[in-house]
Formats: sequence, C-alpha cells, structure tokens
Amino acid sequence: MSNFIVMQNATHEEEISGGYMWSPQKNKNGNSNHAYERMATIKAGNKIYSCYDQAIRAVGIATSDCYIAEQPHELQEKNLWSDEGYKVDVDYKILKQPIMIRDVWGEMESDRPQKYSAFQENGRGNQAYLFPCPEAWTSLFDSFLDEDSLEAEAEAELIEDGEIGEETFATSSYEQGEYRVSNKVAGSTNKRGRVVSQQQLQKDLKRRKIIGDIAEQKAFEYVKKKVIEVFGEEYGEQVEHVAQTLGDGLGYDITAFDYLNPQSPPKPIKIEVKGTTSTSTGAVYSISYPELEKFIQYKDEMWLVRVYGVGKNREMKMEIDNDFSSYNSVSDLLARKYAYIPSTIDVYGTRVENNK
Repeated sequence: MSNFIVMQNATHEEEISGGYMWSPQKNKNGNSNHAYERMATIKAGNKIYSCYDQAIRAVGIATSDCYIAEQPHELQEKNLWSDEGYKVDVDYKILKQPIMIRDVWGEMESDRPQKYSAFQENGRGNQAYLFPCPEAWTSLFDSFLDEDSLEAEAEAELIEDGEIGEETFATSSYEQGEYRVSNKVAGSTNKRGRVVSQQQLQKDLKRRKIIGDIAEQKAFEYVKKKVIEVFGEEYGEQVEHVAQTLGDGLGYDITAFDYLNPQSPPKPIKIEVKGTTSTSTGAVYSISYPELEKFIQYKDEMWLVRVYGVGKNREMKMEIDNDFSSYNSVSDLLARKYAYIPSTIDVYGTRVENNK
C-alpha cells in the first residue's frame, strides 16, 4: 500500500487539529503539478508522514479516499490558494520525539528518488505539498515508532480558558457525508479489526468527557450572554446548564431562550451540545438514540450546537442547527437528515445453539 510524505510547514496546525489534508487542484495561475495530482490517488488506509520544520512530527492514516472539497475556511484566511481542491480525512498521531531529518539523512540518502523526492540532495525539504514515501524510508521512520513515541493527548494539554468567538449556522453536508459513508462501508471489508485495550478505552472515554464538559460550559456561557443582550438579566438568570444541575440523561444539556428570533415572552429552547477539538465542520460526531428522540419530541424548540476547536484554541466556533420541525420521527431523521454509520449494536439477548 502506498505511503506519502506531506509537507505542512504552512498548514500543519490547521490540518493536524482538523484531521485532514487539503490541496488545491491547480495553483493560482491555473496550472496543476505532480503534488496536487498525487492527492487524488490517496486511498483510505494509506499512511501519511507529516513533515514540518525539517522533521517528521506526526503520522497519520487516511480514513477516507481523496474527495473533491472546497478550501476549508481556516485555510482561506491565508489567501494562498484557489478554493477548488482535494481533501482527505486523516487520523493523526503526534510524535513525542520528532524524527529530525538531519539526524537520519545519512540512512535516507541512498534511497532518495531521482524524481519527485520529498528531500533535496542535502536533506532539505523540497517545495511542494505531497510526495511518495519510498519503502526504505517507511521502514526507517516506523523503526522510531512505538506506543510511547505517539503522543496520547493528555488532559493537561486541553485549554479550558477562552470563549466562543464566532457563531454560524449549519449548512448541508449531506452529499459529502454520503460520499464518506460509502467509502468507509466499501473499505471496511478490507480492514482488520483494531483491538483496543480496556485501559486505552477508559482513557479515550475520559478524554471525550472532558472535551464534552468544556464544550457545554463554553456554549452555556455564550448563550447566556446572548440572552442577556436580547432579553435582559431577568431571562439570562434563567438560562440553565441542566446537564450539570439535573444530570446528563435528559437528552439535552442547556435550557435557554431563542435569542435568534426575539418575541415576547421569549420562546424557551433546549440545546444539545457536541464538542470537538477539530476546527473542521466535517468532523464526525455521535448522537444517541435517546437524543434523536428528544429532537423529535421538542422539534420546534430544539437546537443542536456543535463547538469546534475545544481545548485547542482559545477562540472557539459554535455552529447551530435548529432545523427539526419538518421531521416526524427518528426514522424520518435518519432517512432524510443524517448521513451516518451505526457505531454500536445494543444486544438484549443471545441465542446459544446446542451443538451436542
């Protein structure tokens, strides 16, 4: 299977935190090049070595085939590329100890490709985005990797201060989601199952809980501030973080008032919050069946809020989806609103065959 080296000097922060790779299809002069064309060849399961500041600093696995996508908002701000491009979803792991190219160039030099090499004869990186990674380099890089060298993002690394600085509204990502779903389903038969230790599972669950708690708190603070601005202190004091005060089994996290459509008296709303460290609106999130039932039960007063950049950026973004009124059941939601893959199977009984 092909492996690649991506040069991310200008984009490593956005792409690694966002869980993706993105390149334009052509440069601003309308010309293509080998690096952009190579993006289109990436398949789910390809290994990606992330290089910036003259070192391999992260290793990723492509979790999707390459697909056509507009330039992510956070890259548009750099004003470096045209908007039409290629995107690949990537699961990155940051290395605790980066592999400095100068330290291993003596072992790499003899296997340097004559064409389209990621590195020059002196070991300095070449100016392009994506390069093939020779098998000998793959073996060398992988020899530095073990469980201790991959940075398990510790709780202390999550930033708990900061606030939501931007409010947006959900736009349709259904077609792109369907494309990703079809790729994952098609590729699942070729993938080996990954066995996760109980210790790692508990660590992941604990981290998700921390991210969720931060997202809820930031959304609560932001919504309360907006309610006060629109309706005054009296109603601001009634905004409640019910996941904390009443428990997290309600199917929503915050009760507030609809400051987007002011009326007298204010319309009560219920808010379910989903948080992610990613800054990409294409990040996958999970919804439970009881939460979906609440979306239908309270469809005229329900908001789904996604908070991006949790624990990674001091300024986060909040996206609102309050479009539930036209759906009549959970099955209707799943048929018409969401592109999804069921991630768990609830077992209520087991048949045991008598083979004696």
